[in-house]
Amino acid sequence: MNAALLAQLVREIRNGLVGQPLGMPSWFAPVLAIPVYGRGHLIAILESPGPFLFFADMSPFEGAVAPARMAKLSGAFVDGIRLDDPRVLRIDATTRERERVSLHVALFGAAGSAALVRDGVTMETLGKGREVVSSEAHSEVAAPVLPPIRLVVRASLGAAAPTREANVADGDARVLGPFPNARVACAEVGMRVLEGAHETILHRVTRPLRRRVESLGKLVAHLEEDIARAAEHGEIRREAETLAAFQTRVPTGAASIELPDVYDGSRMRTIALDPTEPVHAQVEKRFRRAAKLERSAEHAERRLELVRREHVDLAAALGVLEGTSSFNEALRTLEAIRAKFDLELDASPRPLGAPKKREQVKSYRSFDVDPQWFALVGRSNFENDEITFQVAKPTDWWFHAQGVPGSHVVLRPRGGNDGPPARVIERTASIAAHFSKAKHSSLVPVIYTQRKYVRKFRGARPGQVTCEREKMVMVPPELPDSGDS
Repeated sequence: MNAALLAQLVREIRNGLVGQPLGMPSWFAPVLAIPVYGRGHLIAILESPGPFLFFADMSPFEGAVAPARMAKLSGAFVDGIRLDDPRVLRIDATTRERERVSLHVALFGAAGSAALVRDGVTMETLGKGREVVSSEAHSEVAAPVLPPIRLVVRASLGAAAPTREANVADGDARVLGPFPNARVACAEVGMRVLEGAHETILHRVTRPLRRRVESLGKLVAHLEEDIARAAEHGEIRREAETLAAFQTRVPTGAASIELPDVYDGSRMRTIALDPTEPVHAQVEKRFRRAAKLERSAEHAERRLELVRREHVDLAAALGVLEGTSSFNEALRTLEAIRAKFDLELDASPRPLGAPKKREQVKSYRSFDVDPQWFALVGRSNFENDEITFQVAKPTDWWFHAQGVPGSHVVLRPRGGNDGPPARVIERTASIAAHFSKAKHSSLVPVIYTQRKYVRKFRGARPGQVTCEREKMVMVPPELPDSGDS
């Protein structure tokens, strides 16, 4: 934001702010809005198309609040407002608890920041720009009074600056005004900047919804492919029945054989064979594969119906959202979609300096496999290592989808020393299959062993392990009926 324009704006709004109580700040990255009772809203847009600062009568959005420590400004009275730097606004205030705090809004370059400071210590920072905290002894920056203002606005609306129309030669520039004062000029440009900020916010907060629609579309395609492949079970079964009926005709070590089709005697069927296996073993293998494909087809068809319905519903909801006429209407629609489909659409950013997710107190994803057993599932490579080597006991059971990236799953008992029954192993393996890159397949091979046989190898990255004495089970990727997913 242009320094001269900011200085003039601060000069004009100072008298209206000093001594006034502030309301609850609202933060919907990249926009911070602070209500001033009886005066309007001070609005700072901290990222592209900003940074920009202006004063408006109405709030820029509904239903958003600032982080807890920034909420200290609610009910605080403004003691003073000044510029500590040509582009750093400082608002001093006294909170309800009689604490002296300062809000520093830095509007440099392409990204600004807003920092709440008490006794020289930063309590909260919003935005991606560099934090600027001035000393108490710093004097306010002086700036000349501007005449009636014309503003030149280029592609980056935040670059709005006072100018003379005669000096504008850039074809990408527009001249607005004249305006009687900086407050009116900034409000005019600020509303235009805010429209761009609204688009940025909606693009970000709808990203999980758009990704979910895209993921469901891919899952529908994968399930349709699985069903098409599983349709081969009838042909495989006919081969098995033909071989079973005429296996005495098959010479030992044959690579193929031509036999009459048991369903159509006038038709000869050529069947490929494994010369190293007995014919009866090949017959049994074909029957087992046909039965497995038939079961997987039934499972995939049931799942496809559910997934396709969800995909259609979410795609329709996304269409309604994209057709909304205002930002607040879009937010209300988005909240309704979130509640209906139980989606996580929280747009609140992680404050600067806050610990990353893996540094916070852990609450691991868990599932009740049955009343006696529960499973822990890693959400990342770091968490995979944690649950495997820090949480799991040596006698717990460890699961992982075979040959593909996926979560570590640890099966733990709620008491007793008996091993898990087969149904518990299969259900836990299905969880591991679901949280793997093979989740779109109808059946997934999953290995399992006791935790004491899992170890890190030299040079292993987070999440990488090797294991011994493992067993393998083929299961569909699915979750139990209940759990913290």
